Amino acid sequence: MGKLTPQKFIVEQFQDQASWIGPMFSSLNAFINDVVIAFNNNLNIADNLYQEIKEIKFKNSSVNFPLKFRTKYSVYPKGMIPIFLFNETLSANSGQVPVLTWSYSNGEISISSLTGLTADSTYTIRLLVING
Repeated sequence: MGKLTPQKFIVEQFQDQASWIGPMFSSLNAFINDVVIAFNNNLNIADNLYQEIKEIKFKNSSVNFPLKFRTKYSVYPKGMIPIFLFNETLSANSGQVPVLTWSYSNGEISISSLTGLTADSTYTIRLLVING
């Protein structure tokens, strides 16, 4: 689908109703403009989707688990996907894909384990928490 390019409503096309239709067109055109901007690559997770991205820095050691964080939604997440992993110990992006074991209770996610990572290395991980 191509970019949206709507035509604006103009009062001149409705001379008989100009006194009341002008303010309505102004609001309608502003709304349509906002929708077009949003659909032309201006939607983002933080403001528009029922999801959130969480970033956590941790040392991969059994004494540091569970990792806990609050979510901004009060519903049980549909899932959680690691979308970025940086090994702070090696100062390098990690190609490893960890498997998460997690649970949810009272607005808090608890990650009990992340398998597939190097023990005792420090990581920064970004997680996409999918709701709804």
